[in-house]
Amino acid sequence: MSSRYDELGLKVLRAQQALESIRGTGTVDGVTVEVDAENQVVAVSGPQGEAILAAYQLAVRQMQPRVTAAMHELTADPLVESTMAFTSADTVVFTPAPAEPTDPEDDPSIFEHGW
Repeated sequence: MSSRYDELGLKVLRAQQALESIRGTGTVDGVTVEVDAENQVVAVSGPQGEAILAAYQLAVRQMQPRVTAAMHELTADPLVESTMAFTSADTVVFTPAPAEPTDPEDDPSIFEHGW
């Protein structure tokens, strides 16, 4: 018997898997940019595409130390620190098996559960 927490965990996993496959693309003046569900640039094609992607990655790296510094007071708080440690800990990846359709004639208990 699964608990509400197990069911919630499965919902979270399904959402994560769905989000990992989402991509958006936009093309302007022959340059196509592809982003993931977190709005991160994952590909650039077209004239100067490699240079555009390299410039983006450089800008992100250049900005990161300032973001870290701005967040230092918050991330140094023991409560936030422990929460961050908990959420970033390695977790077991569980892939649920696809549900098999149930024939009511084979399993009469299907009618014992309400919506």
